[in-house]
Amino acid sequence: MTAETHAVRRGSARSHTVPTATGGGKRRDIQGLRALAVGLVVVFHLLPSLVPGGYIGVDVFFVISGFLITAHLVRELESTGRVRITEFWARRVRRLLPASLLVLAVCVVLTFTVMPAITRPQNFTEIAFASGYVLNWNLAASAVDYLNATNPESLVQHYWSLSVEEQFYLVWPILLTVAVFIAARSRMRAPSTRPLSASVTTRRGVLAALLLVFILSLAFSIYETARSQPSAYFITTTRAWEFALGGLVALVPGLRLSEALRAALSWIALGAIVACAFLFGPGTAFPGSIALIPVIATAILILVGDSRAAFSPQRLAHVAPVQSVGDLSYSIYLWHWPLIVVVAANVSAWPSWVRIPLILVVTYVLAVVTERFVERPFRKPRGAFRRRSVTFGTMAASIGVIVTVTVLATVGIQNAVDQRQDDLQEQLSGGGSSSSECIGAQAVYNDCADPFAYTDLVDPAFAQEDGPWAWFDSELAATACSSATVGSWVERSCAFDGASDDDPQVLLIGDSHADHIASPLQRIAEDRGWALRVETRQACNPFRVAAESDDENAARCASWGADVIAQTVADPDIDVVIVSTRGDSGVWEANAATAFRDLEAAGKSVVVVSDTPNVDGRQVSNGDLITGPACVLAAGSVDDACSWDDERRDTWVEDTAAAEGVPVLDLRSLVCPDGVCHAIVGGLIAFSDENHLSGSYALSLAGWFDRELTPIIDGASARG
Repeated sequence: MTAETHAVRRGSARSHTVPTATGGGKRRDIQGLRALAVGLVVVFHLLPSLVPGGYIGVDVFFVISGFLITAHLVRELESTGRVRITEFWARRVRRLLPASLLVLAVCVVLTFTVMPAITRPQNFTEIAFASGYVLNWNLAASAVDYLNATNPESLVQHYWSLSVEEQFYLVWPILLTVAVFIAARSRMRAPSTRPLSASVTTRRGVLAALLLVFILSLAFSIYETARSQPSAYFITTTRAWEFALGGLVALVPGLRLSEALRAALSWIALGAIVACAFLFGPGTAFPGSIALIPVIATAILILVGDSRAAFSPQRLAHVAPVQSVGDLSYSIYLWHWPLIVVVAANVSAWPSWVRIPLILVVTYVLAVVTERFVERPFRKPRGAFRRRSVTFGTMAASIGVIVTVTVLATVGIQNAVDQRQDDLQEQLSGGGSSSSECIGAQAVYNDCADPFAYTDLVDPAFAQEDGPWAWFDSELAATACSSATVGSWVERSCAFDGASDDDPQVLLIGDSHADHIASPLQRIAEDRGWALRVETRQACNPFRVAAESDDENAARCASWGADVIAQTVADPDIDVVIVSTRGDSGVWEANAATAFRDLEAAGKSVVVVSDTPNVDGRQVSNGDLITGPACVLAAGSVDDACSWDDERRDTWVEDTAAAEGVPVLDLRSLVCPDGVCHAIVGGLIAFSDENHLSGSYALSLAGWFDRELTPIIDGASARG
């Protein structure tokens, strides 16, 4: 977007008029801010340890956009009394979408050709959302989806900020038009001894709207960041105040400040932005109230304006390379991230001193070409593209093509996953053939030969999509299970009926590690005639004890766990309680021991299932912890691809159970026999991510659970 500008006047040595939003010419200081913003983002993506808060570059862009767009709309309102909204949208489409859709189309091709198969479903899904400029909402949902929170980055993940901007462009002219209309109507109805000019009315209406957006959005941003920071980061409503502040700067009249004061304010503001880039990081509660620092600093720099004074930081923006990066900032932003992802997926073994310069050079070259041959021609189009109908029609057709291709590709992938699941279902129900008794975990508990061999069944792309709940019969799950998101995580409740009222009543409680064994337990319960209930909450150890420092999710976890255990103790129908949970979120041994005693005192038989390990693929991934499918893919098509020494940690739940005489089923021994953990077991990839069992591997546990649980449940039933 070409900067709205102000012709800088030298003025006197003592004072200078701060530029307003109404001038013409090129604001080189804003181009410099753009260069700074895109530079922070690119360096953050390439070297996050160097500038861990470089993500604030996006916020700098938001303030700039708020300033420029508000200034443009206010000028139009003042000069014509209205905004030609469809013409405004058409200009935005011509300015932004040609380059954006080009990069999306290239990303579709890259996904088909050079990206690993395990990344295709996510890439195609996010490309479709990005083409409709709603990716930020999709990422917000994924960020709080516990089973998707560790997905690898897609080629277009950076389009979340472009989605926010496009939504701003869609709503802003309507908002300001309505605000000015209301202000004009109020002026006509209110008696006044001093009539206001149309210009004053316009600015008052816009000011009221901007203040309202600023206050409400900032308040919501602070609230939502405290409640659910992952989703707050992406959604538009937590960012609108940043655009509004830029708009408020556009309404500020020219101020006269001394050069010394202007320089001092500029250096302080620039220093604040740079300091945030170095001091903020992944643990910063962003974009809550702390985002005020870089946002206000950006607003101050825009308000102070350009300068040729030798001691002013704005002089840094005047040099040709900085202006070039500012001019190319949009295309640089579009291209740099897909290149980073492609390089990481294909040549991650190359040293960083080769990869980083390569990415930077290719990014700059592509940005130059894109700006010259894509952005520039559409900025001032000729012929048919000057017509709004052609502009919108071409936009809709282009988006339609991208969405169609990605949806068809996603459907094809899902069909392949479904077929693969059907094939495995048949094999796992093979009725005793030797080959069917050695699939997945069966290869360990049936003592099969070569249990960790790389066979034709190994399929990283399938494993990536092989979630635990995919193995429930959809009709059965729909009638037996319900779920709700409370806080950020899902709580699930299921009730599978037994053969009769006299059959054993079994309850499975825990977190997502209880979820991933629910399917094999349900199969056994169905075969044995047990009634099975499931009560789980993601990321929640049911023995958690509330603490004053708890956030919303932790507090809910503590109350949920206490309620489930109390209700179980009071329920006379439950015969057996199976507990499966992670132990790495805290240690609450005393509470667990009390729960075990209370349950057994109420006549329940309690069984604890040991936790499964996290995938440790550091030997094949340059020291990074990655998912099971990614680890197997990185290790290559070799036997025992991706294995690691077992280091049992956070075993306090099992240890407490053993101390209380509660039987512990050693599920971990089926993944880590003899002290070594394996990502491939019986031809199946055991993990769908970095810690959850894949659905097919979990289902292969049915025979083992049947063998281990049946005596316990039959005994409990007999006692009952």
